[in-house]
Amino acid sequence: MKIYTSYFSNGAKLAKAGIMMIGIALYPPKWFTGLSNKYVSPSWDILHNSKSKEDYVQRFNSEILAHRDPKAFLSAIEKMANGKDVALCCFEKPDDFCHRHLVAKWLNEKLGIQVEEFGISKNPVYSEQSLF
Repeated sequence: MKIYTSYFSNGAKLAKAGIMMIGIALYPPKWFTGLSNKYVSPSWDILHNSKSKEDYVQRFNSEILAHRDPKAFLSAIEKMANGKDVALCCFEKPDDFCHRHLVAKWLNEKLGIQVEEFGISKNPVYSEQSLF
């Protein structure tokens, strides 16, 4: 199983790639009928009362991730995935700040799992095209 991060509006591309969406937002969109796992969702207070990005990161790490077991989270995701690749989804676009990037970093630091944003290539492949 490969784990990606992505955002809810990317659902059609994820489905086409055979990747199962798992929502990790505190409040998934009403139209989203897929599976959700709120074990690593930010609290209401963190979402609404963080004073800055730095404050949000500090609070999310100390109030949420510091009290979570990454192995338990991975086990739950594996059961939900049933052998499929998954994308941990929230609302923000890839270049926008989002807690899913903090979760990806946490999984890497704690379990050595490389989690990439779906559709973002670190090494773009360029093909030579002929002018004729």
